[in-house]
Amino acid sequence: MSTTAIPQRPELPVQQPARTSPFGGAAPSLRTAVAYLVAAVVWVTVGEALPGGRWFAVHLFTLGTLTNLILVFSDHFSRTLTRTPAHGPRWPLPVLNLGILLVLVAIPTGRTVPLALGATVTSGVVIASYVRIRRLRRASIGARFTWIVRNYERAHGAFVHGAVLGALLGAGALAGAWRGPARLAHLHLNVLGWAGLTLLSTLVFFGPTITRCRILPEADERAARALRHGATGLTAAALLLLATGFGGDAALPLRLGAAAGLAVYAWAATVTCLAVLAAVLRAQPSATQAPIAAVCLWFTAAVWADVAIVATGAWHLLDALGVALIVGVLVPTITATLTYLAPLLRGPTAPVRALITDRLAAGAELRTIVANTAAVILVVTAALGTTLGVGGWWMVRGAWLALVAVIVPPLLFAIARPRPALVES
Repeated sequence: MSTTAIPQRPELPVQQPARTSPFGGAAPSLRTAVAYLVAAVVWVTVGEALPGGRWFAVHLFTLGTLTNLILVFSDHFSRTLTRTPAHGPRWPLPVLNLGILLVLVAIPTGRTVPLALGATVTSGVVIASYVRIRRLRRASIGARFTWIVRNYERAHGAFVHGAVLGALLGAGALAGAWRGPARLAHLHLNVLGWAGLTLLSTLVFFGPTITRCRILPEADERAARALRHGATGLTAAALLLLATGFGGDAALPLRLGAAAGLAVYAWAATVTCLAVLAAVLRAQPSATQAPIAAVCLWFTAAVWADVAIVATGAWHLLDALGVALIVGVLVPTITATLTYLAPLLRGPTAPVRALITDRLAAGAELRTIVANTAAVILVVTAALGTTLGVGGWWMVRGAWLALVAVIVPPLLFAIARPRPALVES
């Protein structure tokens, strides 16, 4: 009896499923923030030719870019740190940006109705976020980093108070002697409170993460204690700055009291940044190491410069300080975050993620040098004002263009899906 060999079914290669990034839910907010960032760069480089000028560009960045990023990452990290796996709601993104657009329309036109509506809608979204993350923190048991979530709550509170002052300023309700003090309090609450407290709290654990190292032992405990006092110092400083609107003999002690409150904040920022810096400098070289190290140094220098400016009343240097915080601290932080997230968001497989990481690492040191050189030029020219003449104007434009060139690679990798050639290579 003959037997016929039964052909064996060839084994098919097992295709590894694409990994879902834990930051996938942040992608829509990330794209929105990048769109605002591009618009802000256009407004800055073109100059006064566009409606609203520099002040409009600042709000494009602080409201459009920062607020979108802070809300989505505050929610993401709050859920991560409190061990809550569920994703946050989707409605805040469109509602938030409706409010932001109303405010942006109102700034160059001077219309109070859209300004009031936009400020109310935006603040409402932030308050809703505050309630969510507060519930997450209170429901968590035994989580190590719940103090970070508590600081997110403080940062949300700073935004709401700053938004109220901003709306009153825009509506003309705070005029005369109160306009300058209210503007100072508004800026400090939104830049050092909303952005600064969120950044410092996140930097403690996320800074070492994106540079692939560990925070030093007990550094997070020291940062927790310091930032709690720093947040209180900032609140006191904002109230005292606002109170200088009363004028008279009380103005000087109130201003010095505000400087003392800011010194507490600066001390907290220094404790936090130096701990992160010490950890980052021990890490293996990567595309994110130098930017995060630079952020720690810039932030420490900027907050102590703020203390000196408030103590001496050298208000003409506030523009230079704002530039230092934006181009020395906030933009590099965004760039480093995009550099870390780009492979996770856009790499469907491990080889593609590794390829994106390698491409972003190429030239990273040069980009860091260019970015910090541009930042120094922008800060110095802002401090000197018009004394540099036409040459200074060209230096500023060149520095902004160099800064744009630095942030383009991680930006493109973060918002665009890999090309087929990239996936196959």
